[in-house]
Amino acid sequence: MIIKRLFKKERLNKILEIINKREFVSLRELQKILGVSEITVRRDIKELNDKALAQKVYGGIKKIDSDPFEAQFAERRMQHSKEKALIAKIAIELVNDGDNLFIDASSTSFEFAKLCREKRNDLHVATNSIMAALELLKNPTNTVTMIGGTLRNENASSIGIFAEEMVKNLNVEKSFLSCRTFMPSIGTFETNSSESLVKKNIAKNSDKIYLLVDSSKFFKRAIFFTIAIDDINAVITDDFKNEELVDKLPKHVQIVKSKT
Repeated sequence: MIIKRLFKKERLNKILEIINKREFVSLRELQKILGVSEITVRRDIKELNDKALAQKVYGGIKKIDSDPFEAQFAERRMQHSKEKALIAKIAIELVNDGDNLFIDASSTSFEFAKLCREKRNDLHVATNSIMAALELLKNPTNTVTMIGGTLRNENASSIGIFAEEMVKNLNVEKSFLSCRTFMPSIGTFETNSSESLVKKNIAKNSDKIYLLVDSSKFFKRAIFFTIAIDDINAVITDDFKNEELVDKLPKHVQIVKSKT
């Protein structure tokens, strides 16, 4: 059966659905299934490959990993993926070669970590994200400090008392953090208590804090209050249309919106 007139996100999800059932699908077969041109299929395959959601191979595309965690992480990365990529492009402009950074374990920060690996050198990065650490190590000029602790399955982050204590002894120039929800007049919130404590502790030891957050998280609370708005230097977000955010933020907090 040929499926016609699918939007891009629907095509990408359809391709992932197919290769999750079958290890490999050819380029020509995808053309017939999706009802699009070869050029469009090649672009879709390249995007999935670049996002590490699938592996581009000769003549088509195949499943990159059948591990359940990889699939879960890939699904998180697909949510608001366009916004996350645009936020990362802004954030990388705040980083210079040789900087000393902390990067958290959010999917938005992972997109930022990818650009750090590609576009900057000699970075000294501390992180509680296994995925970000592995990505950053692909650039051999980087030095990566992995925060120890108990691994959290949801996002492959290290949390718990050992992680909380370790970050108390760090000092970084810039922290790039995301959050579960964000109230502009108050600050950030998390749904996991230890994730919240790790971020609280690193915030105390950071010269500057940059919040990477897409607008879907605005004006919402979660159970654990984490970083006060007065401690945040800049909010980096997508090209939202809600001017209430600007009105609610303190004057010292810079807001940087991506342009689509």
